[in-house]
Amino acid sequence: MKTSIPAYFSEISDPRVQGRCLHLLSDILLLGLCTYITGGTDYQDMRLFGIERSSTLGDLLSLPNGVPSEDTFERVFKSIVPGELQSCLHKYGLSILSELAEKQIVIDGKKQRGASPTTKGNKGLYLLNVWVSENRICIAQERVEDKSNEITAIPNALASIAITDAVVSIDAMGTQREIAELIVDKGGHYFLAVKNNQKSLYEDMECAFKVHQGYDSAETLDADHGRIETRRCSILPAKVFFDGRNN
Repeated sequence: MKTSIPAYFSEISDPRVQGRCLHLLSDILLLGLCTYITGGTDYQDMRLFGIERSSTLGDLLSLPNGVPSEDTFERVFKSIVPGELQSCLHKYGLSILSELAEKQIVIDGKKQRGASPTTKGNKGLYLLNVWVSENRICIAQERVEDKSNEITAIPNALASIAITDAVVSIDAMGTQREIAELIVDKGGHYFLAVKNNQKSLYEDMECAFKVHQGYDSAETLDADHGRIETRRCSILPAKVFFDGRNN
């Protein structure tokens, strides 16, 4: 693993003038990505990560001239080709994860930071993110096209990854027959939310749980943020209570 890190980044073109560089491109990229994974958000965080935590990466880093400055991080990340970085992360990120079988894949669309939550439409504002829950790693991204929504972007995101034996979870926006069929066709399992976007199915499910309570259930109690929440999960076999439905 240690000797392979520079090789991972060798597919990314170095935009700098060779012979005038004090820092290795692989060091800059690795520090930047580790900063992002650990919750950092900007170039200052990248430098602070390098100063405070680069020793934890051991031989993965060379740092022949110490930790790069904030300006160096900014110039490099603004100059590299985004498509090359995306391809590199997609290709080698999956090798780190090994395989997605028996893992939870979370698909969720988010309005980008800095955009007003009251802004109408989604022009340039929405990205669909695909996360592996257990590893907390984003394995795919899909831009939600202008004047569109997540429903049209989800199939494209699913098409780019292997989901055999994985569990795909999506919020109510993605609870569509075509999306569920696509997940099954690719060998995965789905965990979908049902709200009023599927009104008749929602009402039938609500009625079924009120009458039958579920053949198995679990309950958790969470006290945080000044409130107490009780979460209860119950299970009913869909084939018994919803056979014959087209949803």
